[in-house]
Amino acid sequence: MKRDDGFDMYERRRIALQGLVDSHGSQKALSEKVGIAESVISRMLYPEGKKNKRNIGEKSVQMIEEGLNLPRGSMDGIAGTGTTIPDEIEYVGKVRLGAVPVVGEAALGVDGMIQMEEHPAGWLQIYSADPNAYGLRVRGDSMHPRIQSGEFVVIEPGTRVQSGDEVFVRTTDGHNMIKVMTKMRDGAFQLSSINNDHRPITLQQSDIEKMEYVSAIIKATRFVANGDVSEE
Repeated sequence: MKRDDGFDMYERRRIALQGLVDSHGSQKALSEKVGIAESVISRMLYPEGKKNKRNIGEKSVQMIEEGLNLPRGSMDGIAGTGTTIPDEIEYVGKVRLGAVPVVGEAALGVDGMIQMEEHPAGWLQIYSADPNAYGLRVRGDSMHPRIQSGEFVVIEPGTRVQSGDEVFVRTTDGHNMIKVMTKMRDGAFQLSSINNDHRPITLQQSDIEKMEYVSAIIKATRFVANGDVSEE
């Protein structure tokens, strides 16, 4: 069955699965998260007509969505009705399958903090199952070699954050940072620099305005500027 985006159900799921593999870094990493064998995931990603291709059925969809704590319907693109850009930045346009909006830039500031310049800039050609996902362009070498200047990070507000994850944090006094989060026994959070150039800091829950999951690091070749995006 096809919807108005031109894709049938199984092809839409295959595209969604490829995006999840990209965001997790490998088929193996995703396999460990969702409990589906890596060899099966590989066959699910085969193009239509390839021998031994495996369609993504309802049981597999359930395992993927539950394993990643995704809203029901995410694999079919029906979990949300649109994309809401954080911090009241509104992008007027048509959200396309496999596109995450870029809402600004993040540059190194004092003590490992990042200075934010927020403005709609374009799109990243990658699928996210979070309808509120957004991208930031990174400037400077504060997060090198993990994140290089000019690359993008994809942030998923709807994905549950776990200890050891890379996160985007905004404090109640307006400071922004991308750190590795470790939850401590007393409920506080230790935030460590990605490249160890800055000492870890500890914040209480009351000090944090938002903490959001950094799901992927994307090369600049996946970026499409607003003026270069076709309406088709």
